[in-house]
Amino acid sequence: MAKKSTKSKVVEKISAEELEQLQLLQKSMSNAVNNLANIEIAKYELLNEHAALKGKMQELSLQLQEKYGEVNVSLADGTISEVPSEEPVMAPVE
Repeated sequence: MAKKSTKSKVVEKISAEELEQLQLLQKSMSNAVNNLANIEIAKYELLNEHAALKGKMQELSLQLQEKYGEVNVSLADGTISEVPSEEPVMAPVE
């Protein structure tokens, strides 16, 4: 019959200072990952908000076009000006 070893195995450990450095680095990395996730969430929300605003802008533009026709509107004071008509460019005569 084989004898079981009664000697306790010595467990080696890193120093307390090294453990603290390792834990701080891991915590910093976790914080960075969380911050990146928050940035991506904010980006997603802003992209959705931008798309919604763009849709509202197109809708209002169509309403204004129905009411006033093809015109330019000054965002500074709301004045309306005619859209300059494009004259066809003629090819030079040889």
